[in-house]
Amino acid sequence: MKVHRVTPEAAVPAGEQFFVGEVRVQPVVPGSEGIEIIVVRFSAGARTYLHSHEVPQVLHCIEGRGILATESERNEVGPGDIVHVPPGEMHWHGAAPDSDFAHLSIRPPGETNWTKIDPLA
Repeated sequence: MKVHRVTPEAAVPAGEQFFVGEVRVQPVVPGSEGIEIIVVRFSAGARTYLHSHEVPQVLHCIEGRGILATESERNEVGPGDIVHVPPGEMHWHGAAPDSDFAHLSIRPPGETNWTKIDPLA
């Protein structure tokens, strides 16, 4: 057993390859352990590009207000909300325009299929 502390200070810049705006990540458990857990921190208005995963993903919202959306559905979420994204579903997630946002991304190891489509462009 290992206890992991989630803190804003432990997050590092995520870069611009998969995100629009300022995003920081704190890897918690690597996929080599059978499940990948990452804390993702979005600055206000920051978001992912449209993408899908070959495996299911669970997003547990922990801070602020965010948006979890597919190509046809948009959901506003906040602390305590849990979102299940089935394998293969195109989606994006990020912070509301006026709020920072953080969630845990929890999923088994598997490929992510990224586009360079900014869902709000």
